[in-house]
Parts: sequence; C-alpha cells; structure tokens
Amino acid sequence: MSYDLNSSSLSLPPSEQKTSVDARDEYLAKWEIAVLTSIFLITLIGNALVLFALYVRRRYQRHKFTRMYFFILHLSIADLLTGLLDVLPQLAWDITFRFQGGAVLCKLIKFGQPFGLYLSSYILTVTAMDRYYAICHPFSYCNVTSRRSKMMVYAAWTLAVVLCVPQIFIFSYQEISPNVWECWATFHLKYGERAYITWYSVTQFLLPFIVLAYTYMRICISIWASSKISGVVDFKKASFSQRNRDPFISKALINTVKQTIVVVTLYIVTSIPFIGCQLWATWDPRAAISPFLTGAAFTILCLLNSLTSCVNPWIYFAFNRELRVALTNFFCKRKDYSLAYDVIARQNTSDAPSITSSFISRISRLASSKIFG
Repeated sequence: MSYDLNSSSLSLPPSEQKTSVDARDEYLAKWEIAVLTSIFLITLIGNALVLFALYVRRRYQRHKFTRMYFFILHLSIADLLTGLLDVLPQLAWDITFRFQGGAVLCKLIKFGQPFGLYLSSYILTVTAMDRYYAICHPFSYCNVTSRRSKMMVYAAWTLAVVLCVPQIFIFSYQEISPNVWECWATFHLKYGERAYITWYSVTQFLLPFIVLAYTYMRICISIWASSKISGVVDFKKASFSQRNRDPFISKALINTVKQTIVVVTLYIVTSIPFIGCQLWATWDPRAAISPFLTGAAFTILCLLNSLTSCVNPWIYFAFNRELRVALTNFFCKRKDYSLAYDVIARQNTSDAPSITSSFISRISRLASSKIFG
C-alpha cells in the first residue's frame, strides 16, 4: 500500500482518493504556503531571539545556567529544529507541489520532520519531572546534582533520534505515475499504516501527556497544600514581620511552574487536533469517502501541529524578565549588565539550593512551633 504525503510528516491519504496525481486545489495550496511561511518566520525569529538572549545573559552575567534555563535552551533548540527540519521542507514541498529532492533527500527529510516534535515532547516531559522533584521531593532534589537533569535531556535527544528511524524505511522516492515522482510512504502489511500512526500518536503525544498530567497535578496539589501550611505558620508566628517571611515554595519556582504549564497547555491544545485527525483518517473506514479528509479544515489542522514552536519563545519572554532585560540591554547598548543581572538574579533565582534552603528554613520553624508535634 502506498500513500501520498500532503501537509504533514505522517498524514497519508490513500492514492486511490486522488482523481489525478497532477491535480491539486491551488487556492488551498496558497493558504498552506501562507500559513507555513508565517509559522516558519515566527518560529525562526522567536527562537533565535531566545537563544541569543540566553547567550547574552550568560556572557555578561557570567553565571552558569540554572536548570530551568538549561531546559529553555533545549526547548528553544527543539522548536528551532521543528521550523528548520519540518516546516521549511514542507513549505518548499508545497511550493513545488511534487518532491524535487531525489531518493536520498527524501529519506533525510522524512527522518528530520518528526524529530523536532519528538524532541520538544520529551524535553517538556523531563522538564515536568524536574519541577516535580524540586517541589514534591525537595530534600532528595537537593542531593541530586544538575548532572541528572542534563542526562535526562540528553536521553530525550537520543530517544527522539531513535523514534525517527522508522521514517527512513517507510518513505522512499517512487514513480507514482508515468514521469511523476514523489516521496511516498509504503506499508506492505495490511494494517501497517494503522499500526504506525497509532504508534506515533502514543510515543509522541499520549505517553508524554500522561507524564505531564500526573506531574503537574501533583505539583499543583503540593503548592496548594504548602500554601495552607504557610498560612498556619504565619498565623502562629504573628510576631514575624511580613517582609521577613520566607515562602514555603519560592515565588520564582512557582513562576517557572506557571510558565511551563502554559507551554504544556499550548502543546496539548495544538497536538490534539493533529493526532485526532490522523487517528480518525486511519481508523475510520468511512474516512476515505469523507469530504473532510480532502478539505481545507483537515489540511490546516495538520499544519497547526507545529504552531506551538512559534508561540513558545514569546511565552519564555513573557515569564522571564532576565531574558527581556538581556535583549534590552544589548540592543540599547547599556553597559550596566552586571548590576542589572545581579539585581534580577537575586529577585528571580530558581536554583535548587536556594529553593531547598527556604524549604528547610520553613520546616524548621514549623517544627519549633510544634505544628507537626
């Protein structure tokens, strides 16, 4: 069974549905090109600015990345790769209509298209796991160096590479009609397409979604519980001035959790329509005769799977004052980098030791007030 690629790295409507292999809806094609061009440019500019801001911050602040900035670095790289390896080749493909790259480039492009999507999903997952341990298990988190976080990120890169390997064997450069060549997917088994689309949906979305849902549910419960305990302590220790009270969980950490939750929510919102469309087109026997499959709505929903990559960098800027200040200071040619960064760093630091020391300090006061006794 052979299938044609139309506006996604996986969605493969049967060739039998096409009345002519050389015909396409030019009006819809123009919309596809416009949408892909917008997504690519915003993705490229936004993530390049985030990476540049991280460089400026590290260059002039002269401090190592905190764990959260380390995750933001790799998330931005993943989103940038989505734009370069997925959106850009698909844009060129839509412009030329038929694939013009030959057999080797066909396999390379099909290998690279889902790579950024896989990588982004798994880096989001390891970020959620890191935040989970920082908030729900702060004592054990304190004893673990940043090496574990780096190893989890490198494992995400490795897993993304491995999961893209089947694309090399599924796609090939084929003559689909006399003198018409295309980068085509072939499934030799009867249920090969269903198995592959389902496998992709589970590995790229469902498994990360389960981990994300569990970790952030536990994080929210922990923050809610700690805020109640903090309120009790503040009532018992009324002699302490308001400004000297250390938060049970630092405001900076809560801010990073809010930022990640927004990113994760956007990831879920943009992934569900794409995954849902693929599963419906693959598993519903009536999908082949449905006008929705070849209509504009189905095509645009498939394109929006990469929308999260162009929105993420602006979320990072919205939640991270340090990144905004880095760009402002650089482009405005300010020379007070060190002073500005030191002030902001003291206000917004989210390193594990400071988080845990605040946590331990609060626990000590709880013990002294005999709330746990």
